[in-house]
Amino acid sequence: MANHDVLDLGRMRVLREIGLRGSIAGAARSLGLTASAVSQQLALLERETRAALVDRTPQGVVLTGAGQALAERTGQVLEVLARAQADLDRSVGSLAGTVRIAAVASAGATVVSSAVSALRARHRGIEVSVVAAEPAAGIDLLLARDVDLAVVDEYDQVPLALPDYVSAVELCREPLVAVLPAPGRRRPRLADLAGQDWVMPPEGAACGQAVRAACRAAGFEPRVTWETDDMLLLATAVAAGHGVAVLPLQSVAPNVPGVRTARIAGLDLHRTLRAVARASAWNRPVVGAVLDQMRRAGRRLPGGRATRGGP
Repeated sequence: MANHDVLDLGRMRVLREIGLRGSIAGAARSLGLTASAVSQQLALLERETRAALVDRTPQGVVLTGAGQALAERTGQVLEVLARAQADLDRSVGSLAGTVRIAAVASAGATVVSSAVSALRARHRGIEVSVVAAEPAAGIDLLLARDVDLAVVDEYDQVPLALPDYVSAVELCREPLVAVLPAPGRRRPRLADLAGQDWVMPPEGAACGQAVRAACRAAGFEPRVTWETDDMLLLATAVAAGHGVAVLPLQSVAPNVPGVRTARIAGLDLHRTLRAVARASAWNRPVVGAVLDQMRRAGRRLPGGRATRGGP
């Protein structure tokens, strides 16, 4: 490549997508192109750079060292362009566009759903799309630029690691509560539940880690008989008499009959919902409008609280 030549950004983005998706076919689906078109763009980029940018393996396609370096620079260029667009939107007061959100399911059913309803009534020009995703998957979607915001949850004693180039804003902080068969009114201590069967998220999940750690601190190992990430199934299992649970208050659907929630005496264990975005996204007026409505919704949640301020 001659010194005066400029690399084609479209082809650079193709390379970056190949690295993110791990295959030509995956990059093609993400970009809305055919696999043949992606292969052609990659070949042109390798000709321009006079470098091998990918290695093909039986498991898929991986970037070479040169390819990885170029893909990282591509991400930086895309971020600069996104910031420029955000600055332009802010300067002209634009409050229209699409905001894509990945959210943990219980946040999607509460703060995100409420925010979308409020935006629909107030700002007809804003469109919001939502996909349910666990925190790690949501962050991956954010880094791949498949979404603009990731709504994730973080539990006391189980910190969530975030990349340096994203930032988070607290939406709501809520207690974990005992989920028990109805009826009953007494607030239990955690040790009171030591002899019960338990229904619980897997130990690999943040909620499962936090609750197991709290049980061990209370002097017992929970006897887990049902294990799933599906919060509705956990509450249904409690209603059917299969055990007890400790879950975030907003993750317990209010329409599950036969269960009650109770604060646990002496237990100070919370979940925090956070909105995570790249720096360029926070500067977009439409993202700011969505964030504002999600924080309002977080402040209205029973048992929840949210701080004020910006990212």
